Amino acid sequence: MRLIFILLSIILIAISFLYYKVFLDPENMKSVYYHLSPTEICKLKEGDIVLRRGYGMFSDGIVEVQNGKLEATHCAILVVKNKTWQVIHALSSSVSPVDGTQYQSFRTFLNESKPNSIVVVRFNSSKDTISSIVKTMEYYAKNTKPFDHDFNKQDTSKFYCSELFQHVFKKVLSKDIFEGQLDSNSTGIYDLTTFQDKRYFNEIINHQKRN
Repeated sequence: MRLIFILLSIILIAISFLYYKVFLDPENMKSVYYHLSPTEICKLKEGDIVLRRGYGMFSDGIVEVQNGKLEATHCAILVVKNKTWQVIHALSSSVSPVDGTQYQSFRTFLNESKPNSIVVVRFNSSKDTISSIVKTMEYYAKNTKPFDHDFNKQDTSKFYCSELFQHVFKKVLSKDIFEGQLDSNSTGIYDLTTFQDKRYFNEIINHQKRN
């Protein structure tokens, strides 16, 4: 009887550990709400830019005023940190414990996305250039810049999501690939139209084509 009790205890401990790793561990959990296929995951590379549509009235409003056809409201860059896929992006304290530039688990990022809204694009440039973009993003993630709640593109001490990308790309490339975007944008803020520009970005994954 004692041996059976010990065996049952070991089995219960193993099941509990497995449950934690699969469902509760934020860095290793399987995506419960949003799924990328193994084939899609194999396509991903560090430096890829992930676009998504979020939830809520604010996200709905962004979709309405953007110039592009893509229904995306937020952007992040994919990086490898601690041997796991993570993203770097700028988030407001209204939706995140950290206000501003930060790392986040890629799984968490996916699970905060509306179904069939993920689009992944890749900057059409050399590995060295993409590496420089990633390193610059990592600098801002480690040295958190506050979220730009004023959406003031003249103030480089804080960034909203697409403003962070505009600043980093300009810093690395010494030119502004977002230049001219605001000419036809009545909001005065950078939307995600530039990431649809085929001169600069190649589409890797597009779940919006499912709709």
